Amino acid sequence: MNRAKLIASHAKGFSLVEVLIALVILGVGLLGLARLQLGMLGGTADSALHDSAIRLAEDKLESMRFEWAAGHLPQAGSDEPKAYDMTLQRSWTSSAKASGLVDTTITMRWREPRTGEESSLNLPARLGSPELAAQAWLIQSGAPHRETLP
Repeated sequence: MNRAKLIASHAKGFSLVEVLIALVILGVGLLGLARLQLGMLGGTADSALHDSAIRLAEDKLESMRFEWAAGHLPQAGSDEPKAYDMTLQRSWTSSAKASGLVDTTITMRWREPRTGEESSLNLPARLGSPELAAQAWLIQSGAPHRETLP
């Protein structure tokens, strides 16, 4: 009997209760990490949609610049482009000033896929006269040349 107590006092290892408590703590930690990962994935989808809205607004602004450079006053309008299987509402307005400038505003609206909340983005811009736009285009682009590919 003495010998059994001596062996039991020097025995090393974990009891079943200690192992179960460790597994519960590990499980709670892994569930927290999984929830964090899902939140990050949703945030990435939201930012990709916001980035697409910005790109679509800039695309419309660029087409209005070319229209104004061609001598045509950009007209107000709206359309519904798609990005990431979502339909966004895009509207734009323009008003000519006596100084030869055109004030424009492009508005993008969409519903967030995760929350269903409506989001919007406004892109105000001022377009210069066609003559100044043509000069700026030449300054920015430089002389026409063909770039050789490696």
